[in-house]
Formats: sequence, C-alpha cells, structure tokens
Amino acid sequence: MAFGSTPTDSSTIPIGCAYVPGTGFKAIQGGALFTDASSNDSAPVRMESAGGSKATYTYSINALALLASHTDLLVLRGSATKLVKVVRFEMSGLATTSAQIIALLKKHTIADTGGTGTLGATPTKHDSNDGAATAVINTYQTTLPTVDASATIIKAIRIQFAPLATTATIPDRYLWNLGDDPVEPFVLRGVAQEIALNFNTVTITGGLVDFSITWTEE
Repeated sequence: MAFGSTPTDSSTIPIGCAYVPGTGFKAIQGGALFTDASSNDSAPVRMESAGGSKATYTYSINALALLASHTDLLVLRGSATKLVKVVRFEMSGLATTSAQIIALLKKHTIADTGGTGTLGATPTKHDSNDGAATAVINTYQTTLPTVDASATIIKAIRIQFAPLATTATIPDRYLWNLGDDPVEPFVLRGVAQEIALNFNTVTITGGLVDFSITWTEE
C-alpha cells in the first residue's frame, strides 16, 4: 500500500521520519546538538549498533571451577516478557597444567533442568536507570544440569588454558563481539530458550574459567 504524505508538525514543517515495518512512520532520533561559529544549530542523525540505547546487561565472573566431565557451566536463559539478544561473549581459563581445550557455545530451545550452583545471578546494568534484567544467569558448579539432546552448537572454541603454577604463560582469550558483525545477534524468545557455555563432558584437571557475557533486552 502507499505510505501517504510525509507527517508534519503543528507548524506544517515536515518531520524527519522513517518507516518501521509493521508499525508505521516514526520520527528519526538525532544525536547531540552542535552550534557552529555562525550560531547555526544542527544535530547528526543517530545510528545504533546492535545494542545502542537498548537496556544492556553484563555478567562477569573469574576463576569458576570446573567439575569432572563438565557440561553446561554458564547458561543465559531468556525472558518471559522481553526479547533477549546476546551481543558479546568473552572467556579465558587456567588448568593444573597447560591444556588445549574445546568449549562449546550452544543454543537451547528446551531449558536445562536440575543442577545446582549460582542460580539467578545478578548482572551489571550498563545504565543504572534501566530496570532489573529479566533474563536469568545460571552457573552450575556444584551439580550439573540435565541438557536436552536437542541443543545445537553455535561455536566450537579451541583455546589454550595456561598452567596454574606460573604467571609466565598468558592464557588465550576468546572474544566474540556480535555487535561488530553485520549479522543478527543470537535471540532468546521466552524462558525455554538459552545460550550455554558447555565443556562437552571433558575433565580439565584444576580447570578455572573466567567469562563475561553481554545482552540487551527490549
């Protein structure tokens, strides 16, 4: 169908706008006001990355111990009320002796059950004025959860864990910043969907994991 005429304000001045599919015309948001040497005011058109002005949260922890035959260590569970988009993931680790390991990032469409550890950990708000996160962070370091066989692998991460006994070896660090990629971030819809860091039942003697995950809610 035709879009119709460009919306105008109360003084019949055309309003800068963009068509939002499924919604209609919305005003374009501008950036910071700038006044030049001739006292002319202007502002750039504002553009956003994957996060931008959306409510954003990060959960980080260091030296989380791995159990024998560890499966899911960190799980970000979706929200009953918000659309959750994972935009950044970072990890590194240590072991009793230097070890090359493979960690898996998995997507669940059936949530983990059981398991104990830190359930419902509190993330940091990027803006203190944002509401509390509605997505849920679970870390399993006491007993492991049951992972449904339908979980799919998003990334297989081969990474070197440095030896615990020395500071001479710097561990590998893995960073996946989806906000820099020209692709859609991983989206969690509802509380059955999760993103998980999984160690594929491999035992890493003395394994300690540092990780950070960032997501938006809208």
